[in-house]
Amino acid sequence: MIDGVGHGFLAHQAALTARHYVESHSEQPLKDIFRGVDRACRSTRGVVMALAVFNWEAMTLTFASVGNIEVKVLGADTHDEKFKFIVRRGIVGKNAPAPVITENKWKRGHIMALHSDGLSTQWHWNDFSHHAHMPAQFLAEQIHQALKKSHDDSTLIIVRIWLQITS
Repeated sequence: MIDGVGHGFLAHQAALTARHYVESHSEQPLKDIFRGVDRACRSTRGVVMALAVFNWEAMTLTFASVGNIEVKVLGADTHDEKFKFIVRRGIVGKNAPAPVITENKWKRGHIMALHSDGLSTQWHWNDFSHHAHMPAQFLAEQIHQALKKSHDDSTLIIVRIWLQITS
């Protein structure tokens, strides 16, 4: 997820610059992608960014974030199953700190929500548990409708796996 700093054309331009870099370097390690986006976005307002890499064979999630992108995972609330996400504050393109890259086990039933600052951060999965069995699109629509701010643009991504992947 990439969110250009500010609003309007200049924010859009920053987000497109970052997106282009990420898409054309997606095979690189996350730390190198963040470093490259930082260089590519220096002539822009900069972006905040969170990247998640899912390895479906190993059932892992590798995650890195700089800025105010929020991440929540449903289904990982037991004592032996805590997700570790370390978010660094800053703006990619404005000499942001390097992201802290974490790896977590991903299991069938987990649902991840990533969202920009255009949605309220004051929510819990329990608020939407009655929709957790629904398709990701429906769940995203319900969360977005309930949490969107009237004065800001917003992005929300829901990731879930329905079927068990076997090799």
